Amino acid sequence: MPRIPPARPDSGLSGLAVAILDALPSNLYVVDRDLRIVAWNSVREKGPLGRPRRTVLGRHLRQILTPQGFDAALPVLKQVFETGTTQEETIESQGARLFHVRRLPVREGRKPTHVLCWFEDITERRAMEMRVIATDRLAFLGQLVAGVAHELSNPLAGIAGCAEALASLALGAPAGTARREAREFRDLIRGEVARCERIVRSLLDSARPDPNSTAELGVTVGTALRLLQRHPAFARTRVVSRIPQDLPAARIDPDSLKQVVVALAMNAAQAMPTGGTLTLRGGRAGRDVVLDVTDTGPGVPAHIRRRIFDPYFTTDPTRGAGLGLAIARSLVRGRGGDLVYRPRPRVSGSFRVTLKAAGGRA
Repeated sequence: MPRIPPARPDSGLSGLAVAILDALPSNLYVVDRDLRIVAWNSVREKGPLGRPRRTVLGRHLRQILTPQGFDAALPVLKQVFETGTTQEETIESQGARLFHVRRLPVREGRKPTHVLCWFEDITERRAMEMRVIATDRLAFLGQLVAGVAHELSNPLAGIAGCAEALASLALGAPAGTARREAREFRDLIRGEVARCERIVRSLLDSARPDPNSTAELGVTVGTALRLLQRHPAFARTRVVSRIPQDLPAARIDPDSLKQVVVALAMNAAQAMPTGGTLTLRGGRAGRDVVLDVTDTGPGVPAHIRRRIFDPYFTTDPTRGAGLGLAIARSLVRGRGGDLVYRPRPRVSGSFRVTLKAAGGRA
């Protein structure tokens, strides 16, 4: 390890220069060619990683940054000193904050004598940009769904006609196995047509939800779990449902709530390929009805939590298009509620659905 120069007691900056750096709203510090800190503005003193200016001025950067932070900054600082060009990058802190980092050369002559390190917190700006992108994608998805629903209506009508024709043939067939099989196929076709029609209606209704529709949380969760109980993804999953019977109805239509529950349950089951426990717990939060969906899987890594509700974002493209959580949140928010990921101690994956209680104020 190279020898660290001894600290110097002063920064070498004039009072005006210090005041200018303090007036800027971003984290700033300046190092000389020996990587000794010569300036440290007041914003840099604040926050969980802040350090008082008097404790850092004149000290080597290695003594102030974490080992990982210094190892990451060192080659970039060397490049600025050697080339005299500004270097920019986006980094993520341990607290999942995003920073746009600029390292600018400061010259007293031809060669850089110092480097100004400028850290701008862009977490909220990036989140807003991603929300705009997500909104645009969901708007396009809504148009696509409306078109698909419209086009599906014609072939569904044809299938229904075929079912009726099959019914007529069944009535004229000789008694026995042939007639029985014809009737079974007739019933299957009718059932599938009815299911497709419900899907089409729910897709159309998602774009124009009925403000008066309500759903019983316990009943809807029970129905969704019965649909999933024989799904291969749940072969090794233990499901626990704890929904109080005295909860008020939620302000959402049952089909949409069922779709949300299925999306969250499938997400949890796929996160536990070797087995685990999925728990669905209902309750009240003020005037709202809440549903917590937790699992014992590995949880969502901190660096992708802000993206899990983005349309088309997925960590495993072989399992889907990355629309389940995005559509689920859209359905819930369209009814005045919300769907969020909640990191919690002793629980790996945890989502909360919040819905307005029926009879309450919108």
